[in-house]
Amino acid sequence: MATDTDYSHRTAVQKLGVRRGDRVEVVGDVGPGLRRDVKEVSGRGLVRSGELDGAIVLVMSIDEAEDVLDRYRPRIRDTGYLWLITHKRGHETYINQMLLVPGAKKRGLIDNKTCSIDEDRSGIRFVVPRALRKKAGKGDGSKAAAGAVSR
Repeated sequence: MATDTDYSHRTAVQKLGVRRGDRVEVVGDVGPGLRRDVKEVSGRGLVRSGELDGAIVLVMSIDEAEDVLDRYRPRIRDTGYLWLITHKRGHETYINQMLLVPGAKKRGLIDNKTCSIDEDRSGIRFVVPRALRKKAGKGDGSKAAAGAVSR
């Protein structure tokens, strides 16, 4: 018998999987307080350049999503994540998130989670498949090399 799991007690930033020390970039109107909460949980300011553990980006169209995938894929660490945030059904800029999957796959990313951010927005997470991740080694700059647990 299938049971529904209740995640209503979790904050948006908990659902997004932001961790202490993560280098995260947040772009667009991702909802009230999310930037503040990301900074609080990560224990650092948001970043605008360089390698990222994560990016949380609002997209308003498939074309914009394709551009975001192109811009962020090279910056995301192998153990990192890219959340594309979209408006929910009923909003004039609603995007069926499944239409974002083929573009991500072309760039070597897979979708592995979705979540509700708030009443108006939800997100879909893209990551590098384990089989495509570089082997963690000494001096490669990845968290996995430093002994952190990978996703």
